[in-house]
Amino acid sequence: MVRAEEVIATHGNTDFDAFAAMLAARHLYPGAVVAIGALNRNVRDFYRLHADELGPIVEASRLELDAIRRLVVVETASASRLGELEPVALDAGVEKILFDHHEEAELPDWVSENAAVISADGALTTTLVGILAERELLPTPLEATTFALGIHEDTGSLGYPDAGVRDAAALAWCLRHGALQDVVAQY
Repeated sequence: MVRAEEVIATHGNTDFDAFAAMLAARHLYPGAVVAIGALNRNVRDFYRLHADELGPIVEASRLELDAIRRLVVVETASASRLGELEPVALDAGVEKILFDHHEEAELPDWVSENAAVISADGALTTTLVGILAERELLPTPLEATTFALGIHEDTGSLGYPDAGVRDAAALAWCLRHGALQDVVAQY
């Protein structure tokens, strides 16, 4: 079992945007552990190939739930989508922080309004990249690549109607920080 006071989590069947958003959030909460559950096929293949370089990532099922004091949730406002971590999200004694880009979703009662960042960006990774850029927090080239994958996936490579200028600017930021286009093209 893994004991962690701060955990970053997302929904099951994790896609690239959710996975990248967790890695970006780790820059904002450097003491936090990224917890994963079921990953979609592409993310699973990518993670298996790069696990050593992506830093400490733990299976959610291996966490000691009673040790968690802060839960950072990305890409979902639904506690039920957090799998094993649902009871932590619903625990009033745990501080919760939410990052999401689904504006139509109602803010859940398990997180306070002042602890939620809800954006209209095409990808949640865009929102978090914007915060990293403002704070001058630098990713590794592999993290920048992962961020680019998340943005490409949730914006249809900027082709979806909700993709915008901020998404394009975030992709450019990823490229400036070493995102590997050949890896992006592969996935």
